[in-house]
Amino acid sequence: MKYNLQDELIQYDRKKAVEYAKYYALTPNIKEYPYYEDHDCANFVSQCIKAGGIKFRGNEWDDLDSWFSNTNKANELSRVSLTWRGARYFRRYWGNENGLGNNKAFKYIEIISSDVLDNFQDIYSFLKVGDVIQYGKKSNNYTPNHTQIIINKTYNSSYNISDLYMAQHSANRIYISLYEYISNFKDKDRKIYLYKIIGD
Repeated sequence: MKYNLQDELIQYDRKKAVEYAKYYALTPNIKEYPYYEDHDCANFVSQCIKAGGIKFRGNEWDDLDSWFSNTNKANELSRVSLTWRGARYFRRYWGNENGLGNNKAFKYIEIISSDVLDNFQDIYSFLKVGDVIQYGKKSNNYTPNHTQIIINKTYNSSYNISDLYMAQHSANRIYISLYEYISNFKDKDRKIYLYKIIGD
């Protein structure tokens, strides 16, 4: 019988994931996890999801069906799954890449950045805190190069809209306006990958 992650995802505590993200966004949790200084975004977001109650899975670092981190040392790569620490492989675990992947998230959507801006209120309504967003440039075959987690939903007076606010690593930042972040893209055909972790 195939493993059903949705049974486990019911236990995902968005509040705890967000609390973790806020606490460690600017100062990495090097006591428990490795820190990949220039490319830590997927590693950080995976930590947040784990803090929300999702359990490790598997023990093979290169298995797309595994998701784990069993060290706090950045040079022990075989003890951290690719799906945990690599943006591209995070996508293959929680979503899929052209059909290759596991679609562990409750809902996975690919959309162009200009369409996000044109339908921002719908995106705002669809996503919740604890959900995840990735980005991929056309020049890189739309391979995800960055991962963020939603930590707040509130009014943005600068743009007069309801906005989503993100936390990230590489660079380590917090309370990033999603609307402003995407508005600043020079390439309006950038792919945006949306992960609704659970279906509440």
